Amino acid sequence: MKPRSPRRLGIELAVAGGLVLVLLLIALPFLNGAREGTQRASCMNNLKQMGLVFKMYANEHREYWPPLSPYRENWMADMAALYPEYLSDLQVLVCPNSPFQREAAFAGSGGSGAAPQPQCVSSLFYIYTGYMVCSDEEALALFDSAGESWPGQGMPVLELDVPQLPGSDRTRGFGQAGIPVLWDRVPLREDEFAHARPLGINVLHMDGHVKFVPYSHYNNSNFVPATRVSAETFGSVAPSMPASCYDDWG
Repeated sequence: MKPRSPRRLGIELAVAGGLVLVLLLIALPFLNGAREGTQRASCMNNLKQMGLVFKMYANEHREYWPPLSPYRENWMADMAALYPEYLSDLQVLVCPNSPFQREAAFAGSGGSGAAPQPQCVSSLFYIYTGYMVCSDEEALALFDSAGESWPGQGMPVLELDVPQLPGSDRTRGFGQAGIPVLWDRVPLREDEFAHARPLGINVLHMDGHVKFVPYSHYNNSNFVPATRVSAETFGSVAPSMPASCYDDWG
């Protein structure tokens, strides 16, 4: 058998390498899609766990859900009302796919490797308003009123009440299934979304189900809270957290 020349061997290796590269390029989108799906499912599971936490709290508080955080511009539930009696693991409130998962405003003293601190849980990952917000108009009204006086600072906190008239126009004909309670933060910049392929957010509704809602700048109130108004209100502000949440950060 005649041995192959170095030139021929080099050509064969180049062809084989090219084929491997082509296969990798073909497979890469599927691998990225699978990873994105896994991370989206993880964030969905976080919201489902929080749905159970909220329900347990509501069952023991006359069907009221937790109050809003006392810290200004922090659109998150008051962890003093939930931790550790109802929620024992604060990591549930970290979306693993979020670009903000290492932010100091959540980890507290000790830096990015520190365990989350209850007083430092912020709305960088998930948004909770403490009110029933079912339209862009209601979102704007709530955000504007909070800008004048934060509900946790001097104003009575109007906790989220279970609606008495399921199926009303205000809840888009779906009763509790149409009322968003907790959802992925909607940022102003698309590269700050936790879920970019496809672009959208996970939303926990009052009846406990979680749904992925596609996002577009042109979404109307039927897509609340995945709308531009949500980004320009709750997603546009940086929460004012306690100074201890930023200790030991350079």
